[in-house]
Amino acid sequence: MPISAQESLEKLKAEIKACKRCPDIVKIRINPVPGEGASRASIMIVGGYPAINGAEKTGSPFSGDETGKFLRDILNDTGLSLKKNTYLTYLVKCTPKKIMNAGSPEEEVREVKPSMRHIDNCIRYLTAEISILTPHIIVSLGLDVSNIILNKFFSVDKDFNNMGKIHMKVFENPSFKLVPFFSPRDVTMKNAISRDKYIEDFRALSKLLKIV
Repeated sequence: MPISAQESLEKLKAEIKACKRCPDIVKIRINPVPGEGASRASIMIVGGYPAINGAEKTGSPFSGDETGKFLRDILNDTGLSLKKNTYLTYLVKCTPKKIMNAGSPEEEVREVKPSMRHIDNCIRYLTAEISILTPHIIVSLGLDVSNIILNKFFSVDKDFNNMGKIHMKVFENPSFKLVPFFSPRDVTMKNAISRDKYIEDFRALSKLLKIV
């Protein structure tokens, strides 16, 4: 008997939490962070990786810090519901980190950019999530995530180098539409786009969801 989408997601979550493909991450990680949301979501929102002072501590995507709260508040304000139509996840499910000044009094663990090895090891989980959920729209948050998804799922060989040029641009393949967005961190920490404009763009995305 076929298992439900929810059962498939629960099985996938267990696999993610047990994953040991990246030994450098595994030995210092706190929590792997599987996706969360509606099991038949029409829209999937994909960030880069869990923030070291946010989702990695809580184990829940986009939570525990300012940028996560900002995104979740936007979802609430624009009619995108994790119970009904939206799913949050990451390209890399664990926080890539590095021990700095090991063995010294100044030793600390810092968040670092994921390597291509980390991405290649973890992309299978995003592929599985897409297969289970079959979303109509995927929102890629930030330039790096957008370029990776365009390369892996759209066979776009070139990397874009200006997020402003692809923000809210619609890419299509036979399975889903991709809509790149500035990441919440781009907004809250880098002021790449105003908060008001970002919220309005999510409202427009919510309307697009109703017609696809």
